Amino acid sequence: MSASFSNNRPKRKRNGYVMVFGTLMIALVLIPVMGLAIDVGLMYTVQSVMSAAADASAVAGARSLSRGSNSAQQLANAEATATAYFNANFPSGYLLSSNLQINSTAGQSQTAMRSVTTTVSVNLPLIFLNMLGLRPQTISASSTAQRRDVNVMIVMDRSGSLADSGSCTPLKAAAIGFVSNFAQGRDNVGLITFGSGSRVDAAPTTSFSPNVTNIINSINCTGATSSAQGLWQAYDQLVQLSQTGALNAIVFFTDGYPTAVTEKFPISSSSHCNPHGSGAYLTGVLTMTNQPYGLLVPNAPAEPVSQSQDLQALSGSGTSGCAFSQNPTSSFTSVASDLSNAPLTDIWGNSLTATGYKSTTTSGSGLAVTATNIQNFSTNAADDAGFRIRSGVADSAQGNKTLANVVIYTVGLNNAPGGIDQVLLQRIANDPTLSPNPVAAGAQGRFCNAASSSDLNECFIQVASQMLRISN
Repeated sequence: MSASFSNNRPKRKRNGYVMVFGTLMIALVLIPVMGLAIDVGLMYTVQSVMSAAADASAVAGARSLSRGSNSAQQLANAEATATAYFNANFPSGYLLSSNLQINSTAGQSQTAMRSVTTTVSVNLPLIFLNMLGLRPQTISASSTAQRRDVNVMIVMDRSGSLADSGSCTPLKAAAIGFVSNFAQGRDNVGLITFGSGSRVDAAPTTSFSPNVTNIINSINCTGATSSAQGLWQAYDQLVQLSQTGALNAIVFFTDGYPTAVTEKFPISSSSHCNPHGSGAYLTGVLTMTNQPYGLLVPNAPAEPVSQSQDLQALSGSGTSGCAFSQNPTSSFTSVASDLSNAPLTDIWGNSLTATGYKSTTTSGSGLAVTATNIQNFSTNAADDAGFRIRSGVADSAQGNKTLANVVIYTVGLNNAPGGIDQVLLQRIANDPTLSPNPVAAGAQGRFCNAASSSDLNECFIQVASQMLRISN
């Protein structure tokens, strides 16, 4: 007799274990893990967006530190701007967050440095982990941006070619817009303009508005291009200011090649000028037309003569037979015949030959006074001025004091007859796009090429942005 037995009971028991274990796994492991992933994802998203908004807020606040006529107004504007930028980038109630707290503060962080700090926090509810009794989490972020005070000398070409090309008015508008980027009462802004000669129209001061704007509006574009003197006078002003904690910068604008230097030219023994050997300052020569274009002043004083009109010779500057004492209508050959040669350095110590950028011809112990040679050695002088400024050399006019880390920015308007020497402007600025740069030294600046007068404003905006770069 055969018999059979059933074993269903243990199987049902095992199935029960699986169901209980599976339920426990879902309840105690899977749901919390999924909830943790979702809630942590939400927290991470809120944290990321809030941090980015805080960064934008602090940077915007620091950039607005130029708005206001005094420091108190500027700090208040910076705090208001920072808060507004955060609200624009982090909507209220974002991803169910609540209780948004924003605190924007602006103030002095260190010498010649102001900062804006934005600190924010929100409460974020937990969707799944709330079932496990976890309370809403507080998410916070903080960001600080610093703005360094700036000492800037604007060195602006006002030569006749700007009037000829119709660019004088657009240039003045772009320069005025550039000035508006700086903080009254904090930044020092000064202005030098140059034609046949250069002049310090406004020494650097924190009370630059509206004086600098008014001077720019009154500029009359005429004369040659005395680049080296304009550059060195800008350095001289910064050395005199002597504020190493600030960003010291020169913004140099031109629409043509250098065509003038200022130095004491020996008077030829065959000249009708008197006295022989006393020297003359050549403050401008326009080589394009082979005619003198500026002032040749005999009996030269210790410093260049300041003139209101570049094309007007000074009265009583020589005898009637002295060509360079007359208004610039005589031929270049006639003027040059009064001079023995051109010394190897200008009155500021800038070499007319040291950089070797342009070839020159000699005459006796100096350089030949010819049209081509004048343009070449005027170019070398500007090149050497840029090199010496970036090297922080001693300024004899300021008791041999020095100033390191001066940054030079150059803007060239390329629509005038003859164009600009772009390589020269890159060399002067130590622009990193020029590689190798034979006169590289000191801080790196930037060169901006304006193809037409309509591009000037964009170039000045770029320069301002680079100068006022904010450090988080």
